Amino acid sequence: MRAASLLAKGLSQSEVARRVGVHRQSVSKWAAELEARGRTGLKKAGRAGRKPRLSAEQISQIEVGLKRGPQALGYETGLWTANRVAHLIEQDSGVSYHPGHVWKILRQLGWSCQRPAGRALERDEKAIERWKKERWPELKKGQKARPDHIFIDEGGLSERPHRCRTWAPRGQTPVLQYHFNWKTLSAMAGVTWWNFYFRLFPGAIKSPQVVEFLQHLLRHLSGKLLIIWDGLPSHRSHLIRDFVRQQRGRLWLEFLPAYAPELNPVEYLWSHWKQHELPNFCPSTFAQLSVHARRALKRMRQRPTLVMAFWQQARLFPL
Repeated sequence: MRAASLLAKGLSQSEVARRVGVHRQSVSKWAAELEARGRTGLKKAGRAGRKPRLSAEQISQIEVGLKRGPQALGYETGLWTANRVAHLIEQDSGVSYHPGHVWKILRQLGWSCQRPAGRALERDEKAIERWKKERWPELKKGQKARPDHIFIDEGGLSERPHRCRTWAPRGQTPVLQYHFNWKTLSAMAGVTWWNFYFRLFPGAIKSPQVVEFLQHLLRHLSGKLLIIWDGLPSHRSHLIRDFVRQQRGRLWLEFLPAYAPELNPVEYLWSHWKQHELPNFCPSTFAQLSVHARRALKRMRQRPTLVMAFWQQARLFPL
């Protein structure tokens, strides 16, 4: 309509195209429609370009097929590729799409290319939901009696880097050179509402290291501590039970449901540590790995908003 007003003032089609910001060919079509049918014809102008080959109902049917998964089409793995999506479209609608064009339909449906998360078949979903809806609110209500809630978990690094995508010239894949050994640097961390505490250990973490970390927490945190962690055997050992008993009520233990790491904020701490603080890091020595790992954790500890993000990712919030 703006173009029609400018044409009525006597401006050339090229000038109108420049002012409106469209191609001159579009203005030429509008001018012809304006001359033949007036401004009413412009209001009823048809859709430009080729009509879609799939109707809205067919696209909805395709989305239903996508949500059923590739196994419903007879594929062995749950991976949607362009070829498989094109196969689904042709089977459900009879329309043949080139695999290079199916991404437009996926974008239209709000789908994106993602890396799937792993989840154990042994999970008890009902028990996990019950813990989130019943047990966790109960623990938060007892905050006055047990002032410090602290989630604990173990993680680790090795001299093999956590490889992440990076930029490089096309056709020249970057190469990381690192030691192919099995030396591990274990870490143990406890997250409170606004801070976290950690200790690094060479090798694997067993019950004595767990006791050492609990002593570390008791030195830095006063009052009672509610320790929330998973059911790792070292967390249930006689050594841990004896140590808790020796504290005379200062330590309380709560166990998370089995196979539910997403409930522990420390899991997201480890993810950020490896993915954002030490991506593609190739230490030359085990000592260098330890130094950089410690520095990275100290940098993270100086960001309270980052700690709160871990709680938000776990969908656990204070009252």
